[in-house]
Amino acid sequence: MMNGFRKGDVAVKIEGRIYRLRLTLGSLAAIEARLGVKGPLELARKIRSFGDKNHSNDEAVTLLECLLCAPDHRGVVRVPSMVKRAKPMDYMPAIATLFEEAFA
Repeated sequence: MMNGFRKGDVAVKIEGRIYRLRLTLGSLAAIEARLGVKGPLELARKIRSFGDKNHSNDEAVTLLECLLCAPDHRGVVRVPSMVKRAKPMDYMPAIATLFEEAFA
């Protein structure tokens, strides 16, 4: 297993590099604030809507940014530009797995 992984983390490969996704209370709070949802039921509806053709890729990237664990040497999470360019289908299955495992 990769260094820094914790139980419950999910790996996602974007442009040949492995990143870890982690669901925490902080990431849930950030997701709710940035996506403008209130509570887990509204968040679940929002995530399910990501498959809609008219859904904004920006919201999917926001979800990825909130779950990404890639801290720099100061502990600040920096989102690599390649992650921001990724297509939602590159990482949404990993995000779905993360939520399914956390709430199963």
